[in-house]
Amino acid sequence: MASKGKPKPKQRARGASFRAIADAGFRKFQSREALGMYIDNPGAYMGSKTYASSDPKTALSVAGQVIYYSDNFVAIHDKFPKASVHCLLLPRDPRFYQQHPVFLLSRRDDIGKAFLHAIRAEAEKLRAIVAAELRRRFGKFSAADALREAVLRGEADAPGGGDSPSQQLPAGRDWSKDVVVGVHARPSMSHLHVHVFSRDMHSEKVRHRKHYNSFTTPFLVPLDEFPLAADDPRQPHDARMFGSGAYPGTGEDAGDVNDSGEDSGGEMDVDSRGAVSRPPHHHLNYLQSDMRCWRCGKNFGNRFQELKRHLDVEFEAWKRE
Repeated sequence: MASKGKPKPKQRARGASFRAIADAGFRKFQSREALGMYIDNPGAYMGSKTYASSDPKTALSVAGQVIYYSDNFVAIHDKFPKASVHCLLLPRDPRFYQQHPVFLLSRRDDIGKAFLHAIRAEAEKLRAIVAAELRRRFGKFSAADALREAVLRGEADAPGGGDSPSQQLPAGRDWSKDVVVGVHARPSMSHLHVHVFSRDMHSEKVRHRKHYNSFTTPFLVPLDEFPLAADDPRQPHDARMFGSGAYPGTGEDAGDVNDSGEDSGGEMDVDSRGAVSRPPHHHLNYLQSDMRCWRCGKNFGNRFQELKRHLDVEFEAWKRE
């Protein structure tokens, strides 16, 4: 049973389609508040299966579905995945879920430290799920997984002993090393969320430079880099105080860039919580910088279509490692 003060899970209506329920959620939680529907009623967005098939575009077929949830967290498939596997982790505690991630994760008081410890542990759980899915989908192509796959098919003997199949299987490729965990320095969605995704950046939803750079530059702050120093350039300038222990701001809001890395534009904006915002240019510089291949480092400048063709080649090489 959910503890007092936390949203209680509601049962999914029998026979109701995922699309109909999702549409209702989008009507209730619009624009920057859209992730709130997963916090409010995660059970309504559970898919019948975590993944329906091994097709390369499967991530799109499950986009927006819940993977698992508890009283404290909900994990979902990103509705606009920027990689083969792209998930989000959302805290459900009302004390935290609308705080700016960089502020909250950089708090150095007991509350901040406890939250950082908890979300790191939960992110590792989701990292393992993403890694397992990468192995399921791409292990058959991987040289490092070749012996493991052969043993699973009964075409080779397992090296060493062991009574159980898991003890006999070769370790194979460590897919967890291909999973990135972090938050955007300047998120647009009101609810705090951590990105947990495969590093390949291979998705039809990567459609322009800001999409790509928002996940391959310091605009994405790795979870293991927190807490950040108060003078770190990725710290937002925010007049709102998110509880004791948050760093004081400079009177400016963090601005509005959506999770695809698109700037809302304009000199000044008022967000859904009534905060006046001015874009901090150091964040935009990350998004507008040259595009570099995440794997080989080649600089593509602003030549996005050339980068996309290159990423297709790198994807095939990456999954065969």
